[in-house]
Amino acid sequence: MHEMTTHETTDAERDRKSERALMRQLFLISYPLCLIAATGHRIAIQFDSHASRPDQSVFAEARSSAYAAVGYAFHA
Repeated sequence: MHEMTTHETTDAERDRKSERALMRQLFLISYPLCLIAATGHRIAIQFDSHASRPDQSVFAEARSSAYAAVGYAFHA
């Protein structure tokens, strides 16, 4: 088996840190957009008597949407 050297470990750690930083940046960009969309959706369902009320808060809905969008960006 191939043992990872310190240099390879350092490169792998640097890549993971870089990926986490990029993911955090994408989340911070997409969260406000998702919050606006979730708020707009909440306003729209107020005018629809047949719409079901969401179980989560608008912030939780925006957070899960932002994480999903970031996940799709990383898998694309």
